[in-house]
Amino acid sequence: MPQLDPTWFASQLFWLAITFAVLYTVLARAVLPPLQNIVARREGTIEGDIATAESFKEQAEAARQDYERTLAEARDRAQQLVNDAVASQKAKADQAMRDLDKQVATKLEAASATITTTKKELIAALTPATEELTSLIVEKLTHRNTAKDKIGSVITQLFKASNGR
Repeated sequence: MPQLDPTWFASQLFWLAITFAVLYTVLARAVLPPLQNIVARREGTIEGDIATAESFKEQAEAARQDYERTLAEARDRAQQLVNDAVASQKAKADQAMRDLDKQVATKLEAASATITTTKKELIAALTPATEELTSLIVEKLTHRNTAKDKIGSVITQLFKASNGR
């Protein structure tokens, strides 16, 4: 192999140096500047994109904070509306309860008056029969005639005493 022959080493090194110098010059002057421009533009684009992303991130964070604040305000407002509705319904229910209590009290008074009137009517209706029955019982037990007016006054006193209870 001629590449490994030591007689050719000097010429190979010479052509290696010339080829290296030519390639270096061509690359440094013709190829490298456009590549450097491309890399610089890419770095600028990347930095611009990063800055834009940071800006969007800040805007998104501000929007999230606005959303959370608005959501908290809406929750507070909803809770206030619920509390107001509950208080309103409670007030209406209390008023309805007071109205019902008044109606019940009125009906109770009317029923009490009706009961008292009916009781008096029944006592008045039963008094003569009670007097006669009591007179017959006393006569059968004691074998004496008692005055019906005396028995009537005792029965009246008993009815009055039972009404007092």
